[in-house]
Amino acid sequence: KNGELGWVALGWCEGSTAHTASPTRPAEEFLGGCPEIYRASGDYGGGDKVTKESKVYRCRADNAAYCKEAAFAPGTVAGSLAWTEVGWCDGSLAPTASPTFDADAMGCPDEYVPGAEYAGGEKVAVGNLLYECTAEFAAFCPLRTPGEVPEDEAWVSVGPCTGTIAPTAGPTFDPDAPGCPPEFVAGTPYGGGDKVAVGTIVYECSAAASAHCPHRTPGELADDDAWTEVGPCTGTVGPTSSPTFDPDTPGCPDPYSPAIAYGKGDKVAVDGSRAYMCKRDDDAAFCNAGPRYAPGTGLYSDVAWVWLGSCVGTLAPTAAPTVDLEAPGCPEEYSSAAKYEGGDKVLVGGLVYVCKWDEYGAYCNAGPMFAPGGDN
Repeated sequence: KNGELGWVALGWCEGSTAHTASPTRPAEEFLGGCPEIYRASGDYGGGDKVTKESKVYRCRADNAAYCKEAAFAPGTVAGSLAWTEVGWCDGSLAPTASPTFDADAMGCPDEYVPGAEYAGGEKVAVGNLLYECTAEFAAFCPLRTPGEVPEDEAWVSVGPCTGTIAPTAGPTFDPDAPGCPPEFVAGTPYGGGDKVAVGTIVYECSAAASAHCPHRTPGELADDDAWTEVGPCTGTVGPTSSPTFDPDTPGCPDPYSPAIAYGKGDKVAVDGSRAYMCKRDDDAAFCNAGPRYAPGTGLYSDVAWVWLGSCVGTLAPTAAPTVDLEAPGCPEEYSSAAKYEGGDKVLVGGLVYVCKWDEYGAYCNAGPMFAPGGDN
């Protein structure tokens, strides 16, 4: 029975229902002059008031998007989702006197924007009225249009205002470092304290969140913990001398290739000018984990690679190794069953190896997986 979907049977009846007296509107609901007549095509927002059949409705801030839809017209069943009946009216609204703002801060602040982040003490304008967000209920300020809720604890009415607040003087960059630093380049391994420019705004990489600096464009995220805005800048910073890779081994290592399997300590070059080293810890496994971990360009480059600096040209070939001249000839062949100490030399495939003196020398006796010249 489809009728049961919308109706409930109450019982039997006879005759007709007596007419009830015409309802009267309570005096306390009278709001005086009427706001504009509701239009189905109106572009309404939270707090806007309209008139329909002498009743006054206010657009709800929490469902303001529905106020623009004809299906949610005030006075309809669906309309209660978008509109709140606030009273009745007669005639038209009388114009109010021209308001003025606080003499200590002439002009109106920015217009209130629903959903924007507001903090305690911030002031906004709704038309020519000024409101201040309370610190105690600041969490509700982005959600409530000032003046919409009676006795609202989130917004406090300050008074009327006129015009706009005069702009403050434009800040300048650090006079000790005039000009703009280099433009931000995604993927560059920035460290704590590094400064970059985005247009004419200077940002500084935070040491506490520097791992995110290569992958977040400064100013793009609200409340970004990686980049801190320093201020505006003009021109460019004077060029510094061109850095080199390693003064003891000048030139760039071999270019990075995703087809090569890299291991701990392996060095590569990117774009023929930047040198990286595969980390020496367990994170070295990510050096071969695909494009997202590629040195300098991958989103997670800093997980697998360490930026060594800039480089120029290519590394000069090293001389062919020779055995210690004080002990001519080859040492004994390496044996996994032997016990070695720091400084011990062994022969593997015609090459001589020496056991390290530092704490890594313990691996000389760690079995075949740590044999000199092995692929592990």
